[in-house]
Amino acid sequence: MRPDAYTKAVLTVIAGCLLWLCAMQTGRPLAAQQPLALEKVTPQPVVIVGWGTLDEQGKPSVTMQQTRTGRRTDPNIPVTLVSVPAAPIDVRLSYTDKEPMPVGVTRIKPAGEWEPIRSAAEPEPTRPRPGGR
Repeated sequence: MRPDAYTKAVLTVIAGCLLWLCAMQTGRPLAAQQPLALEKVTPQPVVIVGWGTLDEQGKPSVTMQQTRTGRRTDPNIPVTLVSVPAAPIDVRLSYTDKEPMPVGVTRIKPAGEWEPIRSAAEPEPTRPRPGGR
């Protein structure tokens, strides 16, 4: 059975679209997508210009500040935390003398000369004068 003209036309359009998609994917990547050599990377300054609000008609209102060199946009961006309550969060740890907080040593990092790990309280050595060495 021979394919008709409609099938040939549809398959030709599909093949052309696939070729177009492949051609668009083979271009040079954007500069932000190129791999970075960390030795050569310098901080990129970012300036947000025109930070402000919109009124009901969609007209922007930008907060300005007077500086020594003239009027400039406000560099402070307001941040609102939506899911955090306005009052401080109580983060007290519940422990008592009878039920102390469990603490464990997971790793000891040497820093300079080692001192022995003391597992019991040791009395302070006596001094010839109070408060002196």
